[in-house]
This record gives sequence, C-alpha cells and structure tokens, in this order.
Amino acid sequence: MAANDSDQEKTEEATERRKTESIEKGQILSSKDFVMGAVLIAGAMLFSYFGRTMFSELVGSFRQGLDISSILVQEISLTSIIADRFISAAIIVLAFSFPLVIIAISAQMLIGGIHFIPSNFNFKSNRLSIISGFGRMFGSNALIELTKSVLKVLVLAVLGMFLLIHSLPQFLAIASGSLESTVENVGSITLWIFLILVGSVAMLGLMDLVIQFVRHKKQLMMTKQEVKDENKQTEGAPEIRARIRRAQQEISQRSSVSQVEKAQVVLVNPQHFAVALNYDFAEGSAPKVIAKGADVIASQIRERAEAAGIPILTMPLLARALFFTTEIGSEIHADLYRAVAAVLSFVFQAGAAGDPPDVEVPDALQFDANGNRKTRNK
Repeated sequence: MAANDSDQEKTEEATERRKTESIEKGQILSSKDFVMGAVLIAGAMLFSYFGRTMFSELVGSFRQGLDISSILVQEISLTSIIADRFISAAIIVLAFSFPLVIIAISAQMLIGGIHFIPSNFNFKSNRLSIISGFGRMFGSNALIELTKSVLKVLVLAVLGMFLLIHSLPQFLAIASGSLESTVENVGSITLWIFLILVGSVAMLGLMDLVIQFVRHKKQLMMTKQEVKDENKQTEGAPEIRARIRRAQQEISQRSSVSQVEKAQVVLVNPQHFAVALNYDFAEGSAPKVIAKGADVIASQIRERAEAAGIPILTMPLLARALFFTTEIGSEIHADLYRAVAAVLSFVFQAGAAGDPPDVEVPDALQFDANGNRKTRNK
C-alpha cells in the first residue's frame, strides 16, 4: 500500500509531451504582477525622459481645441475641428502607449511565451455552472490571489505613507518659493515618489514570478506511473518494442547474406550462429562484420561461404562474442582485436589449412547461446 502511495506522488519532471499538452490546454507560465511591473518601469522611464514633452504637446493640443478663431475666420465645420484635435491628442497618447504594449508582450514572451490556442475560443458549458463558479471563487487559487492583492495594497499603502511623511518638510518649504519653482519642485518630488512606488511594484512582480514558476512547475510534475504510461503510448509497450527490434534485426541479417562473398572468413558456432568478417587492407581500419545470422540465416551464410570458397572456422566463443557485440557493417569490439587478428593471420598465411589457432576471448565478452554473459571460459 505504501508503495502504491509513493508511486502516486508527483516526483518526476514533466516530459516534453506533457509540456506541449499543458500549452495546448492553456497552462502557460504567466505573472500579471511581473508584466505590470515591467510596464510601470518602462512607463516611469518614458515619463521621466519624455513626460515634459508629452505634457507640452497635450497642453498645446488642448489650447488649439479651445481656439475657435479658425471657425470664425474660415468656413470649417465644428466636426472636422474636433476630429482634428482628437487625432492630434490620440497620436501623442499612442506614441507614449505603443512602447508600453511592446514591453508587456516582451515580458510575457520572456517568462512563458505567447501561444495562440484555438481551443480557448470554444464554448465551455462548465463555465456556466454555478457550482464550478463558486469553486473558482472560493478555491485555493482564489484565496492565494486575494492574499497577494491584500499584501500588495498594504505594502504600497505603508510605503506611500512613509514617503509622504518623509517628503512633508519639502512640500512645506515649497510654499515660500515662486510659482514656477513650486511647480517644478512638486513635480520632481512627485516623480521620485512615483519611481519608488514603481520599483516596489516591480519587486512584488519578481516575487510573484517566482511563486508562479514554482506553482507552474508543480502542476506539470508527473507520477512515475504517468511517465510509464506516456512512454508506452509514444514508444509502445516493451514487449512490442522488443518484437519490432527482433524483426528489424532479422531483416537486416537476411539482407546481409548477400555480402558473404566479400568476407575473408566465416566464424560459426558451429550450427546456431555464423559471422562473416571482412578486413580492408587499403582502408586499414579494424575488421568489420559484414554479415551475421542465427539458425536459418546462419545456415544460408555457411552455404554461401562454401559456394564462394570462403574459409569457415568453428570457434563458438568468438563467433558468439562477435554476434552479440557487433552490428552488421560495424567494426568489431576493441577487446576482440587480438583474437580476430590471429584468425585473419591464420587465414591469410595458411589458407585456413590445418587446425585453427587457439584464441582468447575476454570473460566479459563470453556469451551462451541465449546471449547471456558467462562468468568464466567454457
């Protein structure tokens, strides 16, 4: 029972398929506070650098809107005058707002990306359910969001009061100055208070991003059983994969029979296995297995070798070692170099006449007929 419970614990990292499915379901890492903090910082910077210019342009546009001399002097309709003034003000506002929109999009792309999910536009009847609505309103997520909102308001309220109290002597000293200096000083103090508050919102946004990241990662975590089930769905059951692998190997071995004529020697088990070896003198690389097979295919390899006059040597341990450690077309295992070199030397010098040499096969590369490793020479 304890084992079953532990299997149900979400202890495994999300797979790529799980991540893709979460995106399709709309489960994307997002933080409204982080995006809002980025937008406020960008807005504060724009306002500090271009606020005076924008304010002057808006005031100028407002003054032009109050000027009706053009209506009295020229025959211009009131509608066109209002539209012209509105367009002028709208251009100024858009010029200030467009960078903020870019910042908001970039902030979301940075943390979780922007994904178009058509399924989100489908009608969902459960959204109309009163029970599910109450569940969303009073659930754990809603409670967390409410707590965050209350904390944000409290932090900003306390910080704002502290800044106002701290700046109160400066505000009182401003009254003794000229109107122009008063306006400038009030604007400067207000700007600094605004920047500090914006920085606080940005810090809260970073904290919220960390919280959302942890929650999102926890939501995507999988149980060991879910990982196993997904592997079965994507790759098939282990038994099916094993049968497919065996079928592929058999097809490869059957096709390799046609390459036996290129071999210099064939090693057999003597009945169950057959491995054909080729050594390219011009290439100078390690010997390669150009054909191999078991049972029926092994018999076909032997028949081809006999018909082509290729030496056939009975070396059970070496034949099985080559069969189970080397794929068709690949170089032999490095630990078998010495044994195979002795065999090739015997074939090239003696023409395979006489008794084959005694070769030593490392214990780690000794197999039985079922492909199980042996622990000692037999």
